[in-house]
Amino acid sequence: MTLQTISPREASIFACIADTAVAPEPVLPAVRETDAAFFFDDWMTLCPPLIARALRSLLYVVELAPLAYGMGRRMRRLPVEQRIELLRRLEKSPVVQIRQVTKLLKSTAFLAYYGDDRIMLRCGYDADANLRRGRELRAAEGRP
Repeated sequence: MTLQTISPREASIFACIADTAVAPEPVLPAVRETDAAFFFDDWMTLCPPLIARALRSLLYVVELAPLAYGMGRRMRRLPVEQRIELLRRLEKSPVVQIRQVTKLLKSTAFLAYYGDDRIMLRCGYDADANLRRGRELRAAEGRP
């Protein structure tokens, strides 16, 4: 797979956010083993250009946010405990827009991670089997 819209750096920032928000290991595969960053890239490709640019810009804001909080490093350079603390601080910010943006990025991270077919299978959801059952039921009932 290749990225269509976002840069490798933006994919790395998004993967870091997803890894911090979802924290799948050790029970589920690491974010790097999924197509989460490619999902985000596809989403940005399909978004209106202005929204895509804004969301991509937000990645850099989150990447640099630890510097504003006095953590001394960009998000991707922080140990996992400090990244978790950063997201907690952003979620509890007195500025409502910061809380909303954090919720947006975390929700996108969850959607991207758990939308991976292999992760869904590991969680017990088989989309192909559900589709097959639905088609069989429609055929049995004579529906188009």
